[in-house]
Amino acid sequence: MLLPILALLALTWGEANTQALAKGKNVLFFAIDDLRPVLGAYGADYVHSPNIDGLAKKSLLFERAYCQVSFCSPSRTSLLTGRRPDTTHVWKISGQEYWRQVVNATSLPQYFKENGYVTVGMGKVFHPGGASGDDDKKYSWSPEGLPYYHSPIENRYGPFNKTSIAWAMEGFEDNQLPDGQIADNALKVLNELKVNRTEHGEKRPFFMAVGFHKPHIPWIAPKKYFDMYPPQEEIAAPKNRFPPSDLPYIAWSVWPFFHTVGGVKQYFVGTECFTNASQAYTPRCMMPVNATQWMRRGYYSAMTYTDAQVGKVLDKMEELGFHNDTVVVLWGDHGWQLGEHGEWGKYTNFEDGTRVPFMLSVPGVTDGGMRSDALVELIDIYPTLAELTGLPQPELCQPFSQNVTTCVEGVSTVPLLKNPERPWKKASFSQYARPLSGLPYIPGRAPFPKKTDESVMGYTMRTDKYRYTEWVSFNHTTAIADWTDVWGR
Repeated sequence: MLLPILALLALTWGEANTQALAKGKNVLFFAIDDLRPVLGAYGADYVHSPNIDGLAKKSLLFERAYCQVSFCSPSRTSLLTGRRPDTTHVWKISGQEYWRQVVNATSLPQYFKENGYVTVGMGKVFHPGGASGDDDKKYSWSPEGLPYYHSPIENRYGPFNKTSIAWAMEGFEDNQLPDGQIADNALKVLNELKVNRTEHGEKRPFFMAVGFHKPHIPWIAPKKYFDMYPPQEEIAAPKNRFPPSDLPYIAWSVWPFFHTVGGVKQYFVGTECFTNASQAYTPRCMMPVNATQWMRRGYYSAMTYTDAQVGKVLDKMEELGFHNDTVVVLWGDHGWQLGEHGEWGKYTNFEDGTRVPFMLSVPGVTDGGMRSDALVELIDIYPTLAELTGLPQPELCQPFSQNVTTCVEGVSTVPLLKNPERPWKKASFSQYARPLSGLPYIPGRAPFPKKTDESVMGYTMRTDKYRYTEWVSFNHTTAIADWTDVWGR
């Protein structure tokens, strides 16, 4: 998969403008879990996202940005290493799939640290735990008195209610939930960074990564955020709630874990909808309209809660005078299906599963707001930030570059800051493995091997007008696809 992608990227890479538009500036790096581009800035006037919308008005907003995998750990690993999933060998969440076990890649914050920045992280930036070597603490973050921060609440996504997947937290303040605590920590760190500059002579710029969990399930937030939305019966359901009649079985996700949680499992008797291919697409296996409206309201409310936390950090930046000296990037790690074509969650190669919000604010360059319809990818963030801030530009990886510590497989979007309408990539690429999150068997095919979740890979190419996906046999040890054995297209 690497060679054709490199060929498509070669033109835009060779034309890149190397001028550092924000040399030596700080970087504020917002990572938001499960955030699809349902924001006011993206035309969704039925949601409340005033703070992210305000940032968008001072940013280059990418209308067509795509993740490389619609799953937390592989998407974040790809972005933070600048390498595609078949290079990192990270396709799911597993302690057995930590990229440093396979590829000698310098992470994005590590690259800034090694080039003179103070790097500080908090919340969900890498996928926590074994999948990232414990937030990649050994390599990515500066040790000078600013330890990596996670909320002390044991379940970082918040409590799961046995009877509901979405509910308002009556009597709760923002900082009684993990993301509010992460925001408070960000304010504390910004204050410390300011003191270090004004009182202790610290001259190094900072790279501060702030990762928020919501709107990951469960959809919980203080009640005031739910109160911003109308009753569930007034929330619009998707225009098309049913799968296409010719959808390949291999492409379908069975919404793992989602249909077993409170408030959802009551609609499904038995397991046929998630194990039997002949039942999976039928109307009885689709979420009822009233449940769809209820869950959409929960998602929007949780998103608005996170928007408020983003606003607190941005306000503190301005209060301390950092706003004119800081590049701000905000992105979601993958899309999230809210009942479109009967799908829920991530775990697919569909448009709603892979399209993400991505905006880039550069003081003195994007102050009036800019938009681009160019096809861009999350993997492009690494070279973009390096070029913007004047760091040595990582080279484009060549085939078999696992032992090259600093190279990337995306391209810098800096030229789009000068001309958002200029010719750009011909395609973006995403992928997803099966049987991971899919049906346990596919009619007409031999059973999946029991030792891996990655025996079939779906590769999708998004062009200006089309999305094409092909599912083929895959060797997860070598990361080589067998294009002669097609499971679906």
